[in-house]
Amino acid sequence: MNAARQVCMTDSKGRTLFSVPDGDIIRMFYGNGEDYFAVCRYLDETHAEIDGVRCAVREFAQRMEQNRISYAPA
Repeated sequence: MNAARQVCMTDSKGRTLFSVPDGDIIRMFYGNGEDYFAVCRYLDETHAEIDGVRCAVREFAQRMEQNRISYAPA
């Protein structure tokens, strides 16, 4: 874990929502009342590994919006 690196979580338009330190956890809230925790690893300014899956942060946000899943620092 590298505390100096921050994973900057955005919405699908690229607006910053929050940041978490490299290796920290986000909590995802599903519409049915369930939640899930995922580890976030910094890759570069616009990419992260979230729960073991490498992706662009904006693409992750778009998928979450489409599936009506909200997320926040854990």
